[in-house]
Amino acid sequence: MSRFYLPLLCLFLIPSCEDTQEEETELILPTNMSSTVVQGSSSTKIIADFYYRDDSYLLDHITWSNYQTHYFEYDDSNRLKVVRKELVKEKLMEECLFRYDGDLYSEVILVERNLNYTTLEPIDSSYTGHIDYEYEGKHIVGETEYRIQSGTETLYPVRESSYEYDDAGNILSRSTRYLDGSEADEELVLSYDQGNHPFSGLLYYFTGESFVNNPLTKTN
Repeated sequence: MSRFYLPLLCLFLIPSCEDTQEEETELILPTNMSSTVVQGSSSTKIIADFYYRDDSYLLDHITWSNYQTHYFEYDDSNRLKVVRKELVKEKLMEECLFRYDGDLYSEVILVERNLNYTTLEPIDSSYTGHIDYEYEGKHIVGETEYRIQSGTETLYPVRESSYEYDDAGNILSRSTRYLDGSEADEELVLSYDQGNHPFSGLLYYFTGESFVNNPLTKTN
């Protein structure tokens, strides 16, 4: 699932012979989406349903057809505070807790909780690592993820990602290195049209696929 952070470009100018006026375009938030995951010779269609807080563009939760539910909490300024990902099959809850420097988040704390087999209530918790961010202005240009080494309390970097943007604030590319060898390095390149992206208004955390405009192509 993609996660989103960049500001929405929702105004455009309409010229007239006498003056120039601004018109706000309607923000249409998604209610569901589907994705087909290819696994060898078979494929699985995953459906996500989006639910919002009353009279708000803030996400309340997302339910997934592959037995996941993502819950969202916000602070008094409507900044994202916690994302809880309940993984029913794994009997696990993954939590992301956000730390801010001014209006920009500087760190995400990663926590895992085992769930009771029948009630799905959390029965314990453990700190598993964190993600640090580097900015240029309000754009995230670097991400570094740290994880706890198994059997110790030592943190070590497992992933580094860097981002490039166009003048409109769209992400042009994401480069990712997996420092622990768990996955192959990745390069993602995107192009866009000029229509408002339906996810632009959502407060969701960043993984390098936030958009101002609608993506036309995505090349790995």
